[in-house]
Formats: sequence, C-alpha cells, structure tokens
Amino acid sequence: MIRANLRRIRHITSAVVLLGLSLCGAEVGVRIYEVTHGKSISETTQSECFVDPTHLTVPSWQTNFELKPHAVAEVKCRDSKSKIEVRTNSLGLRGNEVAIPKPPQTYRIVVLGDETIFAPETSEDDHFVRQVGELLHQRTRLNVEVINAGIPGACPLTEFLLLKQKLLAIQPDLVILHYDWSDVMDDRQLRRRTRSDAQGTPVSCAHLTLQPVNRKPHPLDHLRQQFRLVDWGLVAAGEQWKQQISKQAATSRDMGTNAYAWLRKEQLQNDVTLGQSFRPIMDVARLAQGANFQLMVVTSPKPWQVSTKCTNAAGVRLKCGVSPDAVYPNRAPFDALSAFAANVNLPYLDLSPALTETDRPEANYLRYAPRWSPTGHHRVAEFLATFLIERIPGPWNSRYFERENQQLGQEPGSQDSVRWASGIR
Repeated sequence: MIRANLRRIRHITSAVVLLGLSLCGAEVGVRIYEVTHGKSISETTQSECFVDPTHLTVPSWQTNFELKPHAVAEVKCRDSKSKIEVRTNSLGLRGNEVAIPKPPQTYRIVVLGDETIFAPETSEDDHFVRQVGELLHQRTRLNVEVINAGIPGACPLTEFLLLKQKLLAIQPDLVILHYDWSDVMDDRQLRRRTRSDAQGTPVSCAHLTLQPVNRKPHPLDHLRQQFRLVDWGLVAAGEQWKQQISKQAATSRDMGTNAYAWLRKEQLQNDVTLGQSFRPIMDVARLAQGANFQLMVVTSPKPWQVSTKCTNAAGVRLKCGVSPDAVYPNRAPFDALSAFAANVNLPYLDLSPALTETDRPEANYLRYAPRWSPTGHHRVAEFLATFLIERIPGPWNSRYFERENQQLGQEPGSQDSVRWASGIR
C-alpha cells in the first residue's frame, strides 16, 4: 500500500516537473522569438488588421494617428500572393519625399483620406495617385505631383488637422478630400476627444492612449509583463471573444454596435451624426480660401454597398463588422453628401460609376481587404482624371487661367459637375 502511494506521488511529481519544464521552455521560446523578430508574440495572435496591416501608424497628440516618418514595411497581399513595400517620407506620408518649398513649374495635388487612400495592399505603381499624375502630366508642360496623404483610421476631422498643421507647408494647388462611409462612426468616436477654439474650429485630437486615465493597475498586468506566455494566452483568448462579439455586431441594427447600420436609413437629410461628420469639410473649405488652393470632395462605395461578391473571402467581412451576406444599395448617403457639397459650392465626384458599372464589379475590390484592387485603382484613376480635365480649373485646361476671376471652390458649370458625378454626362 505504501509503495503504491509512493509510486503515485512519484508519477504526479514527475508530471508536475515535466509540465513546469515545458512551460519554462515555452517561455524561453517566446522570448527568443520576440528578440529575433523584433515584435511582441501577441501581435501574431491578433486578427488581421484591416485598417493598417503595415503597423506604421502611431498615436498622435494632434491628429489621433500619424504614420512613422522614414519607415518601410512589407504587406502580404493575399489577393496577388505578393509582398507590397510601403514606405513613408519625412512628412509621414506614403511615397517619395516632397520638396519644400514647391519647385517652380509644379502643380501639386494632395489626396486626403483614410486607409482606402493609403491602400497598403497596392503598390505605388498600381496606385491611382500615381496613375492620375501620369494622365494629367500628358495634358500640360508643368510637373504634376499627386501626393498620397491617406492615413489609416482618418476622417475629415483629423484630415483637416493634418492639412492645417503639416500639409500647408507643401503648398497644395488642389486638395481632393475622399469621404469614406466609415468616417461617420470615426467622427463620432473622435469628436469627444477633440479640442476646439472659441469659434468651434478643431485644434487638436489626441489619441486615447496619450490622454491621462485614472485606471488602477490590474493584478494580471504584472504577470503579463513578467511572463510573456501569459500575455500571449490572454491576447489569444481576447481574440476569440472579439470574434464572437463581431458576429453579433454584424447583424445588429444598433448604430452603437454596428458601424454601418445607419446605411439602411432612407432619410438622411437631417441626420445629426452624418451632418457632424460633414462639418470638418467646411473647415477645410475655409482653409482653402485663406491658403489659396482649390478643394473638391470625392466619395466611393464600400464593397458591401455594391454586391455580396465584393470582398467576400471567408471571415473578412465579419472582421469589418459586416455580415457575409449584407449589401447596402441605399443611395441616400450619396445623395446627402452630394446635396451638402452643392450647398457649400464645392465640386463633388461620386466614384460609383467607375467601380460598379462593369460586368464584374467585384473585380474592382480585393477579396481579403475592404479596399480597391489594382483594377479598381486603374478605373478610379481614369474616371478621376477625366473629371479633373473636364471640370476643374488646372494647367490641363484653359479654365486654369480664368481662376482669378472665379470664387474659390467653384468651378465653371458646378451644376453640371454634380450631374456628371452621378454618372450622367
């Protein structure tokens, strides 16, 4: 009897020692991985970041997020099965260095937007920014520069701050503001952290992590710092919980839960949340008057506003908070933005015809990310360049030399431009 108990104790002790050695070995392995790869093991367990797969965005005191300057990252594009190099310049913008002051005989266009414009899965050669510049350069002897000022997670509120605090120095001649339909909820979340002057104009929007929070340390925080295996386990468990929550949110009609639930509304003219997301565009327009540059507003449909076939790889839509079979063909959001632009006398272009009027609109979107494919970028480039040549005063047409006699922000035939943007030329 005693020998049997001793044998049992020896087996239990051996099992505990073996388990302890295994955990120690796993902890050592995790630390070696973090040292050799230069990143936390918890990053590899987190679900794919659709906003910024480059991880080049960092918290900002002024614009919520900003891109690391002079940085390079590689993004694995699952659609093309290739690696895309994403590099930033000294201004923290994607692309080549921007000369300051602006060189003579140069016409400079700045494209503001979020991750749709940043387009991390698309190479610079395939990006519509590069192609628009090449198409416009064919029409003039001037050097036409088109600068990608897309910042993942941005919205008109932070784009105004970026333009005011940093991009006026590069002396833009034309600013194209791309309004994304995710901007509605982005503005709703950021507005509460935005500081404004006496006139109500935003002056800064600090990232949440940079603002003081009176939070008592959790007992697990010390364990996560001391044992990387604990951190990895908690992050993995959190990811499983997030997946369950996202499935519930994707089918919710509550705007506080589903970021795109509001797209179902047929009447948006008096929608307060939508109207607030438009307001920073007016701040950009006033900035344009003072800094003497032209401004136009552009928008485009999200994949789930086109077809269930767009961006339909397994699990991708759910991670974006959208049901796999969801489609929002409602045109009310586009009508509301068009009416706003017409009311404030700004040129407006809806890219829907370029992305939807084709036999296979799904080919214009990536399957594994809610952004345009290289085919979509090409169609957008041609559509946008044609609009600029026909409707916006610039060195590519004679209207550029009539600009001094016009009110800033108004191009000839503004009513025609709205009809043209609706697909009726």
